[in-house]
Amino acid sequence: MNAGTRNPRAVAAVCFVVGALGAQILLGAAAAVAGTWSDANCTGRSYAISTWKRSQAKAYAQEGDDEGYEWGGGCYRLNDRDDTPGAPDSEGEGADCSGFTFKSWALRSAAGASGFQYHEHERFIHGPYSTADFASPCSTCPFRVLSSKSYNATTYMDAFVYRMGGAGHIGMIYAEGSGGTDLIVEAKSDELGTRIAWTDYRQQSAYRAVARTSWTPECYPRCS
Repeated sequence: MNAGTRNPRAVAAVCFVVGALGAQILLGAAAAVAGTWSDANCTGRSYAISTWKRSQAKAYAQEGDDEGYEWGGGCYRLNDRDDTPGAPDSEGEGADCSGFTFKSWALRSAAGASGFQYHEHERFIHGPYSTADFASPCSTCPFRVLSSKSYNATTYMDAFVYRMGGAGHIGMIYAEGSGGTDLIVEAKSDELGTRIAWTDYRQQSAYRAVARTSWTPECYPRCS
């Protein structure tokens, strides 16, 4: 065989290798363009606001009902379903329990900062607080532990939190019940998502009551 003659099998083998590599490159490029669910859907904003009432926080939290859950996440699409069941944590739809509380309470993005900051549901943000922070607030934190878990000591949009070892959970009171149970709004788990459900956190000794400070009075701006 002279130098100008090509072996068709060798050419086919080279083409197969190049073709396979090309396919991998194309697939990688497509994945890079597509990105994650959060890249495509989490386009919301956060901005400072001057007032935030418990009733506003309740309405905000209610919108998360039936949506997803993501550990370390913080973005909702608000279509009454989990858009990314089984998706990797932090890349799919939903907040985790502490991030959902952070957004519902309109807390500031800087740890310990006072005032209110509105986070659109489509904003991907968790906030600086974990369940450990809610369970043992810092001296400048805009929330505090209540001395009692009685119905007289709490009201709607206060929360129950526990922290034990490296595990914890926090859920907000959507509506107070009786006999130790309450209707709780919470980002619960990958399986259950974000929900409103009757729970007995008030009766569980591991939980303590925690409340946001400096709510805007419900009567504002016509308070006497």
